[in-house]
Amino acid sequence: MISGGWPDEDATVLRYGLRRLLMSLPIVLLLTAGGVCAVWIAVEHDGGIGAGWIALGMLLAMGVAGVSLLVSRWRARHWITAFDSTGFWWMRGKEMALIRWDSLAGAGIHWARGSRTVVFTVELCPKEEIDRDDPLLWKFVRDTEPLRPGLPRLRYRIDVGGSHKAYEKAFQQWAPELWFGRREQPMSYVGGPDHAGHQERTGTAGRGTPEPLVLETVEIGDSVVVHRAGVLVRSRLAVALVMVSACAWAVPALLPENGHGAVAVVREVIAVVLVALAGWALVLILRGVGLIWNLRVVMDATGIHVTRRGRSATVPWDSLAGVGIHGAPPLHTLELCPKDEIDRDAPLLWLFVRDSEPPRPGLPRLRYRVSIWPAGGRHAVAAGCRRWAPDLWLGAERMKSGYEGAPDLKGHRRRARGTGGRTVTAAP
Repeated sequence: MISGGWPDEDATVLRYGLRRLLMSLPIVLLLTAGGVCAVWIAVEHDGGIGAGWIALGMLLAMGVAGVSLLVSRWRARHWITAFDSTGFWWMRGKEMALIRWDSLAGAGIHWARGSRTVVFTVELCPKEEIDRDDPLLWKFVRDTEPLRPGLPRLRYRIDVGGSHKAYEKAFQQWAPELWFGRREQPMSYVGGPDHAGHQERTGTAGRGTPEPLVLETVEIGDSVVVHRAGVLVRSRLAVALVMVSACAWAVPALLPENGHGAVAVVREVIAVVLVALAGWALVLILRGVGLIWNLRVVMDATGIHVTRRGRSATVPWDSLAGVGIHGAPPLHTLELCPKDEIDRDAPLLWLFVRDSEPPRPGLPRLRYRVSIWPAGGRHAVAAGCRRWAPDLWLGAERMKSGYEGAPDLKGHRRRARGTGGRTVTAAP
């Protein structure tokens, strides 16, 4: 953070917060409309809607989510970014920070396409180490592979959403010698700010600071079960049954006996939306169940063994460069970092392949990530790693929620069909 400075008069100013607010308005309006409809129906019927309160509760939750999103974006509406001959400015009210052009080795945009979303981030790669706890910029600091060997790992990464073209134009105008263009990344690249580390380094940690993962010492036999899908399958099917039952109970209560008037139309629309959402969720659950049906993962002295529907595959210990456990309770995963590149479409192992930062430079990005289920088995899994691969053990690390990612189902199907296709798609 700096004081006494200000961008040049001819600076390119982009209202970061206002743009994010405007882009979120359609979602806010949709969610809020659901909440308003719920209140309207409840008032019109004065409590006489019966089982339809389940659907109204869901709509009210949508309304609360919409208001929360609006409040967060409204509070950040005054955040501004600016470009001038000196560097890149980040301004929040009267506070501001400057990243000078001569302190950077490169600037560009990374992007990733998910199944329903596209993410764009501005990447500012420094020449030297940066202050990871700057009062304004610390939330944008990420630890990732440097732009080129010899540069620091820490960089600034700012999510710019659909405004990427405006930022691209500004970079090319004010720092063309630093611009390295757009580069596609895996969806897991975005990461998040190091809240726990920032609190620890600045002495602001409180009771809400997450505690480190603690693994107990337990006795194990000649093998350890890492993942047993039977329990997970039964729990997912139970969720599907409850969801379908609730929908079957609530929808008839929403439908009016004598369909006429505006209230009746709104109730019918809500019932249709509820059925569509329940059907969509049911499809996702059943698809997930199909992927893990009869799946079992076990480790022993030779390595990690995966069996499913009568077939088996093994990841030997000597093919790995590191093993560890990551967790964002209640989820825990076994991380298997290979020495060399792996086959991302191996018949039984492709489900576990994730694209993530390697534990140390020089190792491939692709690794195996196996969810530990039931979660209580993580203590035995850690004991097995320490016994059979002590030189590979990386320890246990707490992660940000959502870190686990998902298998590349679409890419696997495309490659399995032999259609090939480009590994890098054109940026939107």
